[in-house]
Amino acid sequence: MSKHAGVVLPNKFDYGYHAEFQRQCSMCIDDATIEGIVFDFSRVEYLDSAALGMMLMWQRRAAAANKKMMIKGAKGATAQILAMANMQRIFEYI
Repeated sequence: MSKHAGVVLPNKFDYGYHAEFQRQCSMCIDDATIEGIVFDFSRVEYLDSAALGMMLMWQRRAAAANKKMMIKGAKGATAQILAMANMQRIFEYI
């Protein structure tokens, strides 16, 4: 059974969340027992291009470490922004 770690994102996911996002993603990628990282968008009401860029940067790092990144819980405008950015081509939706 694969082990996934969750990263619960804040209501406003932008560059202001950079340090915490980096800390959580680093911890997950450095943990050899974790096979996948799930970005929980259930609380996100706002995200910007900086957030999308951070996600892509960490997705490349995760891929290099043979870890999957997934998205769950995106809704409303947040889901539309992710779709416009073609994130479904890069991240698995669960």
